Amino acid sequence: MVNTFMILLFPYLDFIPFAVPRYLLFRDKLRISFRWVMILIIAMATVNAAVFYFFNAAGYAFAAQWTTAIRYGFMLMNLILSFALIKDSFAKLMFTYLLLFAWSFFVFGNANFIESRFFWEFSNIHPYLIYNCARMLIYGVTCPFMFHFFHHTVREAMMIQDDALWRYLWIIPLFSAVFGMLYCFNDDLYAYASWEFLISRYLMLLGSCYVSYVALKVLKISQSRMQLEETLTYTDRCMMAQKKQFDVLAKHMEDMQKARHDLRQHLTVVQHYVDTDDKKGLKNYLEMYKRELPADVVELYSRNDVINALICYYAGLSRDHKIRFDARIDYPDTTSISETDITVLLGNLLENAVEACMRQLSGQGFIKLHMKSYKKNALLILLDNSCNETVTFENGIPLSSKRAGKGIGVGSIKDIAKRYHGVVRFQQKDNLFCTSVMMQYDENQ
Repeated sequence: MVNTFMILLFPYLDFIPFAVPRYLLFRDKLRISFRWVMILIIAMATVNAAVFYFFNAAGYAFAAQWTTAIRYGFMLMNLILSFALIKDSFAKLMFTYLLLFAWSFFVFGNANFIESRFFWEFSNIHPYLIYNCARMLIYGVTCPFMFHFFHHTVREAMMIQDDALWRYLWIIPLFSAVFGMLYCFNDDLYAYASWEFLISRYLMLLGSCYVSYVALKVLKISQSRMQLEETLTYTDRCMMAQKKQFDVLAKHMEDMQKARHDLRQHLTVVQHYVDTDDKKGLKNYLEMYKRELPADVVELYSRNDVINALICYYAGLSRDHKIRFDARIDYPDTTSISETDITVLLGNLLENAVEACMRQLSGQGFIKLHMKSYKKNALLILLDNSCNETVTFENGIPLSSKRAGKGIGVGSIKDIAKRYHGVVRFQQKDNLFCTSVMMQYDENQ
């Protein structure tokens, strides 16, 4: 009875303990509910248990010859199932799978070592009993550390949108996985009792985790650097726009001083037309005078100087390229959203919109921007722009027209929105591209 239970338990311990952390990591990207994912995993493990029991019915020696083939066969099926259930890139899915693969081999390897070295004779009487118990014990000991690693370091790295780097990053744990698989095809069962075998499992797990940790930290630093460069770029544009506004304002004040100086002469002429009752001449003179008055060219879209300067920059850029630009801004006076974040987010949105209009081959391009407070403590940004080309989307994210994969700017927009518990939505309707961003803020800050 005990032996039968251990045979049936064997496949469940192979996959379920290592599949659950992976699906939890991608819980927000599952194609179906987490509940149904668990049902499918358990169903797959049940089929595996039935197959494994069938081979063990022919004897333990016969089953031992097929255990590795059965394990790897169902491992491949579980991998394919995960690709069908999770909406993310191949590189990210393989990276997490291989890290969990290294963890599972560490647990299996330690259990093999304990069984082969200390309980060999007992295992001949009760196959799989010591092995299964050792696996559960080792999994329980390592679980807190690995869960912390996955749900902090790895989860944060999953948010980084850089497909070019991820194409190479997933190969790092692949080498450790291949190294760990060398012992799996060894027919010498005594090899599992050697210290060399045990050390190889420790090197496999620690090597995979440490190198991946360093690589992910480098990736995060690289992303922070790109975001800083973005911030500096848009800050520089804000300063340029503010300087331009200051120059225009200075010239406007100079023209107004000149106009006030000439006012006496103009009043004398007006008085002459009044005295001679020359209404037609007075009308013509006033029309000429209005045309000569300095125009009110100072643009004011928002009371916030930084946002106003940034919008003025892209409004000017739009005029230079004959793009119709309209902005209605009602930005809150007090908000916890930092000027750096709103500058990068708004700058990316407007830059993408201007570039889309510039690529337009027919018709006049247009940009409509609307910012307003939504409900109590939420900021809503709506941006519509003309777009004649068909945009390719991946999981609701527009792919870049400049580089393979998602654009860096789109990644920054999503990261900033998420930082403020917000959401971003991209949508194309015919020749109109719509972007909506909603972010939560604290009005007391």
